[in-house]
Amino acid sequence: MRQTYAHYTDKVQGLQGKVDKQKTKKAAGASGGLEGKLDRNRLKLSGAEEVHNDFGRSLLTLMEEVTIHYWKDMVPLLHMIIKSSINHSSELASVVKKLEKTDEILKDVCEEHGISITGRLEDLRPEPIPENIKVDEAPEEGEKKEAKEEVDEAPGEGEKKEA
Repeated sequence: MRQTYAHYTDKVQGLQGKVDKQKTKKAAGASGGLEGKLDRNRLKLSGAEEVHNDFGRSLLTLMEEVTIHYWKDMVPLLHMIIKSSINHSSELASVVKKLEKTDEILKDVCEEHGISITGRLEDLRPEPIPENIKVDEAPEEGEKKEAKEEVDEAPGEGEKKEA
């Protein structure tokens, strides 16, 4: 629509310029063919202008409706979202409430069978390394030999070799 309107606007202005030039050149007036063409294009221009303006008005109405009244459409949607969240939360709360009873039953089972409610993880945890042992440093050469000799001479083995 906008292109059609712009096309006929330019065309009518061009034809009007040609008709004006012919009028100045010929005192008798412009040729009938050129003036007829100008009249036809003026008619087409007025039709294109009317369509263009109608479309512009409807677009402005739509923009106004969207920018001024959009919140009226958002209120029901927001209401539905909130109600859905409330319903979901209520259902979740009822499930969690039932879990309390399940937890009590599990505590009773643990007591009955002598199981710790905290589990065996604490029992399986390794003891911390004492601070006087340096893990990052390798033993010196002399310390390696002493450790190896201690391993080679297990208790009671030296007595068997002598016998």
